[in-house]
Amino acid sequence: MIYINFMIKIKKSLYLIFSILFFFSCTKNSAFMLKIPDCPPSSVSSKKSSGRTEFLFSQGQKKNIHKYIENSREVALKITLLCKNVKNTGIPGSSKFEIGFLFNGEKETSLVSGFFADFASAPFSVIFCFEKGAPVPGGFFIQTTESFSVQSAEIIPAVIGFDFSESVPVFAFAPNGGIISPKVSRADFSGASLVFDSVTSYNSLMPQMEITYSGKTKISVSGEQFTVRPSESGSIKIPFSAFKTPFSQVSVIENENAVSSILVRASDRTLLSFFKNTRFAAKPIKADPGLILKWQRTNWRGNDYELFEWDRFPGILIFDIADYKIQDDFFRRMAYFVEKAGYKGQLLSDKELDGKHGYNAHDYKCEDMARFFEKARAENFKLNEKEELLKQILLHNGQLVLSEAGTITAGKGAVISISQESPEYLRRQLLAHEGWHGIYFTDDDFRNIVASIYYTIDPNTRKYLIRYFQVTPSLNYDTTDEYLLKNEFMAYLLQQSVSSTSEYFLKMARREHSQQLAKEEADYVISTDANGFTSAAAMLDEYVNSRWGLNGGRIWLVN
Repeated sequence: MIYINFMIKIKKSLYLIFSILFFFSCTKNSAFMLKIPDCPPSSVSSKKSSGRTEFLFSQGQKKNIHKYIENSREVALKITLLCKNVKNTGIPGSSKFEIGFLFNGEKETSLVSGFFADFASAPFSVIFCFEKGAPVPGGFFIQTTESFSVQSAEIIPAVIGFDFSESVPVFAFAPNGGIISPKVSRADFSGASLVFDSVTSYNSLMPQMEITYSGKTKISVSGEQFTVRPSESGSIKIPFSAFKTPFSQVSVIENENAVSSILVRASDRTLLSFFKNTRFAAKPIKADPGLILKWQRTNWRGNDYELFEWDRFPGILIFDIADYKIQDDFFRRMAYFVEKAGYKGQLLSDKELDGKHGYNAHDYKCEDMARFFEKARAENFKLNEKEELLKQILLHNGQLVLSEAGTITAGKGAVISISQESPEYLRRQLLAHEGWHGIYFTDDDFRNIVASIYYTIDPNTRKYLIRYFQVTPSLNYDTTDEYLLKNEFMAYLLQQSVSSTSEYFLKMARREHSQQLAKEEADYVISTDANGFTSAAAMLDEYVNSRWGLNGGRIWLVN
């Protein structure tokens, strides 16, 4: 009898357990845990009434969200939803849902709306950002007549845009909200200033846009059009500082199917690190060189220069400098030390440099910069303020290395520089020219290819270029330096498109000082229609295009 009663009790207990499990499995919105970084997951309570479910954060959760905001500044709530067996009632809008924040159980903000029927019973994620400076929400609500479940919920760094690159599509919104569409070719970033810094300066930093794509495409940012070519990684980051009107609509206007995501995130806050008691930036902004050409000075972190790093070639720093005078302060003495015939290896005094000009653009490898600064250190030679700043930048970013003994040695990378004083057409050519030097300094295979073409080119064609380097006062290259000759040979060929090569060198050969000081060599180039240069440029162009997707006259993926 005791045994029978015991079995009856077990059966009742099992029935109760299965009943509870069955009840939860049939509940429209099963319980879920809220994840907050550096905090254990915790359950979220909910209440329902007439097609509306409210999910309420506990006091502990709100406290942890506050802490996360203090550490991360820009944050958002990400929820993943699933609605199975959407009712096909034939009534327009029958599967509609709305999602919004709750504030203190009274005020609410309806942020995002969409239709479950658009997702064919598949999960999708919605992100809605907290407004900077606004109170932390007390929770969120979902208004719908459909049965749905919240698969997950977490507090994450703020992001705005769309992402179809993963198995679960993501739709992310600023605090001004928007409409979810499963077919997206545009994103509204007009509300991004409610989340991120709206200007870039020495104490604030606009966000950056990341595009994931599979082929050449074109985007429009408030009417400003950008061509984006394929990259090895399949993605590219564009700082908002590069746009004229960044907080606006972004549309894919060419090859929509190639773009799988456009997302805006906060920029790296360490970019606002400066040298002690100055407004001179220490860390470079990673960017495609094509963006630098029209980067507005009003979006620089300082006044004299902006410091960039080539996003595809780590360690190659790019200085865009306000004018030639400031650029000379940075690089003129080094130009004479490294390249100028009759001055190489010498540290010229300010008096000796007076009246002299370096170049309108510059390029230096780490080994040469290390020799320059080590000689100045060893000889206790007084450098100017900008040269001392340059040394600190190079040490900070690894192009120079300071030993325990205090000596300066070469690190990795290179430096190139252009000036805002150059007209736009010249900035394009100079940036291409100097950019190829940067790659030449840092890539062994490229140097080997250049050498093979240099030694197989028509000797009389090569002879003219060397002679031109000797007789052009603004260059004054040391033509006994084989490394320098091959480097400049390559850059002069690749600074413009192959189709423009012949015209460029014919014009060079017809210049007055070419005809006066290198007539025999120049006339040979004219008589052959510069074919030697064109054929060499074509070989180099084929190599750089097959390896990096670049071309003569174009070192950028975005323009």
